[in-house]
Amino acid sequence: MKTPAFVVLLLCAAALAETELAKAAFVKVDRQSQLASEAEVRMRAGDTQGALLLLVQASAEASTAPGEDHIGFIYASAGRHADAVSHFQKSIRANASYAPAHYHLGVVDWLAQDRVDGLSELETAVRLDPKAFDYRYRLGSAYIDTGSNGKAIAELKEAVSLNPSQPEVWQQLAIAEQRVNDLAAAVEASAKAVALNPKDHDLRNGYAQLLVATRQPDRAIAESQAVLAENQWDLVARSTIGHAYLKLGEYGKAEKAYREILEIDPASTAGHYDLGIALKMQDQLEAAQKEFQKAIDLDSTLPESHYTLGITDWQLGDFPGTIAQMKAAIAIRPDYAEAHYMLGIALKQSGDLDGAIVELKASIRLDPSTPGPFNTLGQILRIKGDKAGSEEAFAQGSKLKADKDKQLANSLDQGMRGGIMPKPLDQTKPVPQ
Repeated sequence: MKTPAFVVLLLCAAALAETELAKAAFVKVDRQSQLASEAEVRMRAGDTQGALLLLVQASAEASTAPGEDHIGFIYASAGRHADAVSHFQKSIRANASYAPAHYHLGVVDWLAQDRVDGLSELETAVRLDPKAFDYRYRLGSAYIDTGSNGKAIAELKEAVSLNPSQPEVWQQLAIAEQRVNDLAAAVEASAKAVALNPKDHDLRNGYAQLLVATRQPDRAIAESQAVLAENQWDLVARSTIGHAYLKLGEYGKAEKAYREILEIDPASTAGHYDLGIALKMQDQLEAAQKEFQKAIDLDSTLPESHYTLGITDWQLGDFPGTIAQMKAAIAIRPDYAEAHYMLGIALKQSGDLDGAIVELKASIRLDPSTPGPFNTLGQILRIKGDKAGSEEAFAQGSKLKADKDKQLANSLDQGMRGGIMPKPLDQTKPVPQ
């Protein structure tokens, strides 16, 4: 997310300008607000110590809601969190209906990782002043952070209705809609963000990634190439181009894109992993195996790397290697249903039928929508003489298969015999020139 609106507000707004006209206006406000305004002028001029001295004087004056809120502003801009919170709270005590103090207290709490109190204050601010764009935007962003994506969408839609000219809000809306799997709406919102600020490469890269996710790879490539025309070192754009070529089934071009990433950043975990996928899709299994191992050597904490290397080992007939990699993936992510499934297959083929049953049942428990584990379990139960259990497992697998086949229509997403191929990793470490 971009710089919070509150921080911008601290730096740019709510201050009387340092002009004769503004100085004359001091006589019309209470002494506390006057001192706070003078402190803000000094703070903006770089005189932090002088500003803090004035704030001490302002704190001794009669408390008013606007005055205490203004003092809190300036303390927050100076990084004095506890003092800022104290004055925002005093502002609320002076007038519990003063929405700006609730908003500012909410943002300061949120930035200090106090999510419970921060969210409560932001909600109060919106309730008191539902027409304030900043309040709606910040509350919507907070809901995204807490996983309340439905609430986030509602708030952010209110925000864009109040001010549709801010690209960051459209992008936050796109994120929330993507998380509820409304990809068409996410693309529309992201497109509006890019249209408002086409020079923002983060926005444009996000839009391109959504285009890949919605099976519009040609458009994604065009957007990413526009980014590279301005910054050839943008690895996110290069990675998106690679992903788009995978979607198009042009694996050689995807390989080229990932090799270009590794020329810029040889230590890119995502670059090696994604290159492995491109090679694997061209049946260059040994070469792919080496790339997945490089990705693991660079970062052994990514379960996808272990999983995909394990699948490649299995395709090469290395069942012990498959078992080791699937166990490594599960150790990192215990709820990795596909890894439990693949481990079950490898154990079955290694003769450990009881161990295979345990893993297949774990996969089914974690993801009861995939037919493969049911079918493999049915095979094992038939071998072990459990006719009723075998027939039940086969029946369930058959019931799920038709729907699953539709979901796996795309070649990149299509499940191999050992499980579903994971998607490429996102490239998240741009390298400057």
